[in-house]
Amino acid sequence: MNIVALTTMDLTTMTENMPQNLKERCHFKWFASSKEAGSAIEEADVIITAGRMQPELLARASRVKWVQTISAGVDKLPLEELARRDIIVTNARGVHTIQMSEFALSLMLQWVRRANQLHDNQQEKVWNHLITFDELHGKTLGIIGAGAIGEAVAKKAKAFDMQVIGLNRSGAANPAFDTTVSGEDGLQTLLTESDIVVLLLPSTAKTRGFLTKTHLALLKPSAFLINLARGDVLDEEALISALQEGRIAGAALDVFATEPLPEASPLWSMPNVIVTPHIAGASAQYAKRVSEIFYHNLAAMLDGGEMMNVVNLKEGY
Repeated sequence: MNIVALTTMDLTTMTENMPQNLKERCHFKWFASSKEAGSAIEEADVIITAGRMQPELLARASRVKWVQTISAGVDKLPLEELARRDIIVTNARGVHTIQMSEFALSLMLQWVRRANQLHDNQQEKVWNHLITFDELHGKTLGIIGAGAIGEAVAKKAKAFDMQVIGLNRSGAANPAFDTTVSGEDGLQTLLTESDIVVLLLPSTAKTRGFLTKTHLALLKPSAFLINLARGDVLDEEALISALQEGRIAGAALDVFATEPLPEASPLWSMPNVIVTPHIAGASAQYAKRVSEIFYHNLAAMLDGGEMMNVVNLKEGY
């Protein structure tokens, strides 16, 4: 079986630690880009991708049976064409749970403990022992997208004695959350009651533009919004206006409508905004965790077993 990996990520762990019984049955080629891969694409039975694929590349991959992404999101793949050709797509769902939940809590603490101000004071050699802080203790956290990552965030937040509301499609109870809600009424309840809101939705046809200007107006003036989902799940211009006008207190944004974030964006210089470059899922353990999913699925593909993390191409996740 010919496997072609198209990514700049260091997948040394994946190739070096592949079980011997799988190595003997596969021919693995690793390229930084599709251009570099050249004609190897035409011989590929399996493609590993960072989550992006141009339709013309898929057209050249006439033999491909399975695409494994090393990302959880698949919104940058030609899903309709993959579905038409009955190509199996599996993603890296689950590999972000630890690092993204830790990242979410770090942003909350950065905000309430004014870490940015403390850093600036140090750089400017300012000794201000009168600086005031807030706490996570007793605050209400709203998690929009109460999946595996949302559950991990909720569990960590409970260690800080926070009250946690989770929004999912069904509203089914989950012991990690104090309350679970669903639908438009549930969303409005979460937004009006939460002191901190974390977005963890996948980008699909149903979630693009999910959080509108009207929804943002429901947030408390003291609210802090964290977006670790995708830039297109909310109205970025409406968010900028709300932050500039003080209708919400602040935001931490790891994802944006346009990436990289344009230099002209006012978000870069706003004192109540924390900007990070789409790195919430980064971890030194990432390749190891992706490898475990890939080895399982490769064995399943070769031996007729059940693959994990199979994407519903119509739903987009």
